Amino acid sequence: MKPTLPKSPGPRALLIAGLLAASPASLLAAAATPSAVAEDEAIVLTPFEVNTSRDVGYLAQNTLAGSRLNTSLRDVGAAISVLTPEFLSDIGATNMRDVILFENNAVPDLGDSANNFNGNPLVGNSEWQLRIRGLPASYARNYFTWVTSTDFYNIDRIDQARGPNAILFGFGSAGGIVNSTTKQANLAKNATELTALVGSWDRFRGTIDVNQVVTPNQLAIRLNAMAEDGKSWREFEFDRAKRAHLTTTYRPQPGTSVRVEGEIGRVKNNVARPWLMIDQSSLWRQAGRPTYSGTWPSGPTIATFWPDHLVAGDDGVVRNWLGLGYGSNATASQTWAQLALTPANLAIIPRESNSAGPDAVRETDYETISGFFSREVSDRLSFELAVNHQRTDFLGYDANGSRATNYYGDSGELWGDASATLPDGTANPNAGRLYLENNWTRRHLTDRGTQLRGSLAYTFDTGSWARHRLAAMYEHSQRDTFLDESSEVFTAMPGDSTAAEADVNRVYRRHYFQPGNVSDIHVQSWRVPVAGTGWVPNQYLDNSRQKQDTFLGALQSTFFKDRLVTTVGFRSDSMKYTWVPSERDATTKQWRLGATRRGTRFNASTFSLGTVYHVAKTVSVYANHSNSRDIPNVHIHLIGAEIPPMPKGQGYDFGLKFDLLGGKVYATAGYYTTKVKHMTDWGDVQTAVTDLNTRVLTALRTAGVITAAEQAARTIDANGYMQDRDSEGYEFQVIANPTKNWRISANFSTNEVINRNAMAEVKVWADNNTAFWIAKGGRDFLLSGAGNAWDTIGAQVGWLYQYHIDNVVALNGLQARGERKYGANLYTKYTFTDGLLKGFAIGGGGRYQSRNVLGFYNGGVRMGRELVLADAMLAYTVNPRLLGRETPVEFQLNVSNVFDTDRYQVYTLAWWDTTSSIPERIGLQEPRKFTLSATLKF
Repeated sequence: MKPTLPKSPGPRALLIAGLLAASPASLLAAAATPSAVAEDEAIVLTPFEVNTSRDVGYLAQNTLAGSRLNTSLRDVGAAISVLTPEFLSDIGATNMRDVILFENNAVPDLGDSANNFNGNPLVGNSEWQLRIRGLPASYARNYFTWVTSTDFYNIDRIDQARGPNAILFGFGSAGGIVNSTTKQANLAKNATELTALVGSWDRFRGTIDVNQVVTPNQLAIRLNAMAEDGKSWREFEFDRAKRAHLTTTYRPQPGTSVRVEGEIGRVKNNVARPWLMIDQSSLWRQAGRPTYSGTWPSGPTIATFWPDHLVAGDDGVVRNWLGLGYGSNATASQTWAQLALTPANLAIIPRESNSAGPDAVRETDYETISGFFSREVSDRLSFELAVNHQRTDFLGYDANGSRATNYYGDSGELWGDASATLPDGTANPNAGRLYLENNWTRRHLTDRGTQLRGSLAYTFDTGSWARHRLAAMYEHSQRDTFLDESSEVFTAMPGDSTAAEADVNRVYRRHYFQPGNVSDIHVQSWRVPVAGTGWVPNQYLDNSRQKQDTFLGALQSTFFKDRLVTTVGFRSDSMKYTWVPSERDATTKQWRLGATRRGTRFNASTFSLGTVYHVAKTVSVYANHSNSRDIPNVHIHLIGAEIPPMPKGQGYDFGLKFDLLGGKVYATAGYYTTKVKHMTDWGDVQTAVTDLNTRVLTALRTAGVITAAEQAARTIDANGYMQDRDSEGYEFQVIANPTKNWRISANFSTNEVINRNAMAEVKVWADNNTAFWIAKGGRDFLLSGAGNAWDTIGAQVGWLYQYHIDNVVALNGLQARGERKYGANLYTKYTFTDGLLKGFAIGGGGRYQSRNVLGFYNGGVRMGRELVLADAMLAYTVNPRLLGRETPVEFQLNVSNVFDTDRYQVYTLAWWDTTSSIPERIGLQEPRKFTLSATLKF
């Protein structure tokens, strides 16, 4: 049964009230009536706000990201880039996925930097994940923590701050932070904007943006709403969303401002992993698809199911395939490699296939409400009180089984049925056919967060030689999280009565498909009823509560007639983290929450120092040093540590800034270095280390060669490992409006990411404990039956090092997995203002990423492929008279992947391939895509 998603009435009630107040009739009337306020009338802002109307073209003027106070980008020592509304519009961006490769030194995070790459960051989160400078990055909304998906229908600009930044966050990722600023109600003029968009693969999208001045220069209300329904080039993929955002601005008197905004949204989509299929049956197909009768057959290109394997078939019957044969490459040690994209294979599995099927859906339901009260007490003293509350409910069905060990349960594996008989001995009607089989995973996340923030700004002079702005902030936040990751099982536990989620208790759903028919190439849906089944947690439940208090002090000073600008910030964070440990129910053997809440405290002090010296009017030198701390992933248990230590990051930036052609060109060139200690990764420590250790110790104890005390002393409960990363490189940026009708945005970066100390504690443990195993039992000690001569301590030790430890440790001191050394992007637009082409605009550009690090294979670091994409845009604006005045109508065509390249990316290589040339995981490239939009402004 689908979990019930609780609702919060607060923001929903606010929006409904706003919608009633802003009825269609009143909105149209307001649009038709010119505002009493002159459009260019200045609205005085507090130091805690940035007026995006000052941004011209692709050039932003100010930011809050440097000091939490409104500061010119020229005066900020940190590495900050801004994506303006015009730039977002020109590239046709509607969500974070569209802009990641247009940001400086940023790449999407698919999980490709992890040792056990499985694409979970892509399907397990509602927001598109990213890395900056090769390190994980965080998201914020109006500088509050943001954990749900973002759509640009209500976004005014994007600020990207790279590297550790103690002023922006105390507990946060060292890669940086991407902040989105929401649109605000404009007190100066009424405005309405309607946009309709159609695109490739039946994409339809509509947005509305209505700003209504209720009382000129005092009260305004703004409504933004959107609806989208679209598919993709992959079968079954879709994206449906409905969102609405209402904001009001009230200035009862000069120097006082009240802003309240709320947003609700519901998003439902199907996101396919970027690869196509792991080909487990190519050798069997090449052999002519042989079939075998009876149990435990032997022959080339065949394997048998062991232990019990309960499968729900297309006919609705559950069968145990124990001992029966299936087509497999395992006998030739060629298992687990990407389907070769040959014409013959693509005739079986076309490129647009999505094996997860139509019911690998994700639903996100969220609500958020924020309030801001700011007051200018005097010319020198201002304060702001702010509150933000956010609720997010995420429910996702993943066609890949989680933590299944004997049978991977992965929807993206191509198998063949080599059994001539069914388990009951009758003829198998599907003998020789290809099939997909999986065990479903369900993730249910609820997140509730409230943040209260008070900020103070005070300006003072020290004689005639220096001016200062002092900022102080206190913030209290509370976040409650519950995460249940479950697998589909037979609740009666027919195969293992000690653990409900054990492999032998899981439901494996099998679907025989018609080759070449993309609508039939999918796993069996979890919606198909199977008697006696249910969802049970496959790992510890996450029931955590975070209460955090933050104190921040920052001093921004200008010296020598504003030629030298310094920013100093100190931040203290203290978090009380509590959770309820999971335990097994004595009867159901399922993971459940225990009765006692436990807790720990995380404390950190962070520091930031930045300086800019304006050598001349057009050239400045900048430098910045900052550090950060992060909350460790408390779900990862290290060997000898229940909770990992806090990750520690520190970074330096140095460079030049150029302000040329009277402010028409803004450029930066800088060098950076970032070091992060105590990062963690899952790897396959749970199965390859912990479970193996338990298995060996149990066998040795059963054989009587070790005591119960020795077994207990060497038992571990680890599921991850620790590592450090060093990142350094150069970043260049040019943002320009050379003329009134020409825009340019260009970024180039180098990024050298070095892995250090990965799995160091696992290697030390393995050296000690494998020696203990061998000393007690010998290399030839059998861990299972006499017929399994391969299952010895010596063989298991060899595999442990060769496939699980050595390939990770070997990267220490070398380039980190998944990273690309060079990245660049360019976009430009030119608008014709006279002549025959008046009203037309043409634009385009490209995105480039150099080859990615695949890992350490066969004695060396192996590299993947470059990524090169081209984009184009064509726009036309006309000005017909509507409602008694000229009304601009803009038509815009965007084309991504202009040259329709289908060159896929390589993420990992087949472990068994001694040539290091056969891909294991790849990333398919989206074909050429068109979007056509029409925008009416009045």
